[in-house]
Amino acid sequence: MSVISEETLRRKCAPEDVKKEAESLLDEMSHTFNLLNVRSFGYAVCKAMEKLYDGIFVNEQKLLEIREISKTNSVIFMPSHKTYFDFLLLSLICFQYDIQLPAIAAGQDFMSMKFMAGVLRRSGAFFMRRSFGTDQLYWAVFSEYVQTHVVNNDRTVEFFVEATRSRVGKSLHPKYGMLQMILEPYLRGSAYDIVIVPVSMNYDKILEEKLYAYELLGFPKPKESTGALLKAREILNNPHGSCFLTFGDPISVRDHFGVSLHRNTFVCQPDSQFVLHNQAKLEIKKFAHHVVELHNKNAVITVWSVACMVILQTFDRDDQATLSYSGIYSGVEDLITLLNLLGTIVNIQGNLDKNLRYYLHMHADLFEPFDVASDNFQLRFIDFPVDHEKQGVPIKVMERAVSRLILTTYSNGMIHAVDSEGIICTILLHNGLRQLTKVRDEFCWLHNLMKREFVTIPGELPQLFEKSLKILTSSEILTTSEDGILEILDKKNANFLSKLVLPYFYNIEIALGVFSEKKPMISDMGELVGTVQKDISDAYQNRLPNTRLSFLSTEPIKNAFAALTDFGIFEKSSSGMRTNFAKLHQVKHRLTNFTKSHDVSKL
Repeated sequence: MSVISEETLRRKCAPEDVKKEAESLLDEMSHTFNLLNVRSFGYAVCKAMEKLYDGIFVNEQKLLEIREISKTNSVIFMPSHKTYFDFLLLSLICFQYDIQLPAIAAGQDFMSMKFMAGVLRRSGAFFMRRSFGTDQLYWAVFSEYVQTHVVNNDRTVEFFVEATRSRVGKSLHPKYGMLQMILEPYLRGSAYDIVIVPVSMNYDKILEEKLYAYELLGFPKPKESTGALLKAREILNNPHGSCFLTFGDPISVRDHFGVSLHRNTFVCQPDSQFVLHNQAKLEIKKFAHHVVELHNKNAVITVWSVACMVILQTFDRDDQATLSYSGIYSGVEDLITLLNLLGTIVNIQGNLDKNLRYYLHMHADLFEPFDVASDNFQLRFIDFPVDHEKQGVPIKVMERAVSRLILTTYSNGMIHAVDSEGIICTILLHNGLRQLTKVRDEFCWLHNLMKREFVTIPGELPQLFEKSLKILTSSEILTTSEDGILEILDKKNANFLSKLVLPYFYNIEIALGVFSEKKPMISDMGELVGTVQKDISDAYQNRLPNTRLSFLSTEPIKNAFAALTDFGIFEKSSSGMRTNFAKLHQVKHRLTNFTKSHDVSKL
């Protein structure tokens, strides 16, 4: 009511007008859950799943535990987000295991889908704007609606902490607004406890893989519509392998925050004055990153993810190479051996040869025709059609880039298992540093620069360094002397790990090169992205080293600019953003120390 009073005064209108608008907003966003609709829609979804997937794998024991917890506690599912199918799959599993179906936070885009919007609404989806801006009335109505579910525990609730689908196959930097909203009833004392369940969702083949590639090249995302959904029915005729839902250990908010978030600070605050102090915001922010870390920890790494990484490494030597099955198999075997050495398990169904052939057959649409049953067949990637050039990037370059972007999306599914170890190895190989404290400082700086590429928990990089160093020393890749000097024992695997992460840094390095002192003001970040894409295209065509076609992806370019903003490179002014070139040169110089070539044989 306080918000209605404030809006009445601000707008200088009658309270009834504001109330009517609030009621209209509630009607717009709310779900109209109907069990008959759920059964009908669920039947259709099940039939589609049977056509699409060979199997859906879950860790059943954890689901049974969650079912018992949900009877007495408010349960919030926080899944990773790879495809539109995520929320359908999760609801299907909840129905199968007799867990209260979740109320699902869905983007308002889905409301434009005739017929399907109503089906989703009756299945428990409630719709939210992508951005609330300064609309205090909308924020108040939406938060009250969500928190009513949490307090009354009438439904479980599901939302994606990453807010949007990851088109790049790895975790995105989390968003915090929805999580703060969910936790508010606990902080106010309206809910004794809230239980968070992280869910890792992984797929052998992503339904939107080609669509993502085109979007990452900069082509606009198609508008959600029922017509487009019906046209997409042809995907039901293509194999998509298996999907894996890994439910993490339920996290009691009460136990997790303990004394780090004192509720007595908030319980006595009146509703109209509820404000989170900076320490509380930091703790909630760290928790969001912790959930993403659990997504990665529980993720299923498949043979296909490893194979895509191996193929990209091969293309680093010759992007137009014809691949042999025996070469891919050998590379996959070596990388799996390294991952096992680091304590990471790759999901191999059957033997490696059979599983690798299975994946190549499933993704045969990426290649020219081949005989998967022959002993040592050849593989050559096809180019995908592109209607027109973009930002000066030739059509032929973009047509070839589509398959490379698809490869990168799948290879990113395993990068979280080696990113920190790879960074340490590269510091030793390229910077020549040996002193433990200096390597740690460089590690923390590089992870801060890449925090949108490799999501970490804020403030816990020193602990991550110690954890990663322990993995490298226990696997006998590195050793540490008593006086804190690091030495490489296994140069082959250290170099292997370094090569896995270096492309991510080469990508950001190219993006940094777009800034010129001749044009210190930036008014259009979109134009900058296009300029970087053209630079990458030119470098590729000129066969410059350390250039991948997948660098054309808009995502890492935008991440690079966001990192520069975090580092204070841009200064806001009335006419746009001014580049601080002194700070920019410092970042570029420090990064160059990391990416420069080095003679590994001498180390």
